[in-house]
Amino acid sequence: MKTKDFFQSGFITLCLGTAIIFLYPLLVFPKGELELLINKFHYPVLDAFFKYATNLGDGVLLAILLIGVLFYNYYTAILTAFSILVQSLLVSLFKRWIFNGLVRPTAFFDQSISLNFVEGVDVHTTNTFPSGHTATGFALFALLFIILNNQKMIVSILFFLLAFLVGFSRVYLLQHFVVDVYFGAIIGIISVVVALLLIPVFFNEKKQETLRSNALRILKNKTKA
Repeated sequence: MKTKDFFQSGFITLCLGTAIIFLYPLLVFPKGELELLINKFHYPVLDAFFKYATNLGDGVLLAILLIGVLFYNYYTAILTAFSILVQSLLVSLFKRWIFNGLVRPTAFFDQSISLNFVEGVDVHTTNTFPSGHTATGFALFALLFIILNNQKMIVSILFFLLAFLVGFSRVYLLQHFVVDVYFGAIIGIISVVVALLLIPVFFNEKKQETLRSNALRILKNKTKA
């Protein structure tokens, strides 16, 4: 998928539209209200679903994707590597430096407030902003969308919903605030966009075509004797 096609895709349109829609509640509702509202609606089936759905934002999946696309083509591998690098730098900058130690929901709410937790989930208490899982989820599904190279709206909706579920799971599990997830999603998309813009800086069009035509091969063709 070309950079221009990605920018004009339904996936990006859904991301932008959702960002605009969620900007209103973020500005209107005090921190913690949306999280408490979501926390009220806990059911065993949702607990089980989001407990595992949140793993789609695990950074290991991006590493697996990077290894996998080496066998697809080098262009996509470089795109994935750049995306991982940009995302890691941005998340670390905010989480470990600018907002280091910022408390998560469980430490933010008064102990007198009754909260619903999901059994088996280790809930963290600090370094809440931004949500690294959400950043990874949106970067991962944006990259998969580019790799699939299918502009059908149903595909855009599917990949967007998968990324959105990762973000929502972080709030449902009381790991993050909505604002953490909001900016985590933005960072995930930005990391892929920056990666797409960086490739032409390092590789001209001819070199890009060569990268698209070549991939890592385990088995070499045997030469005739």
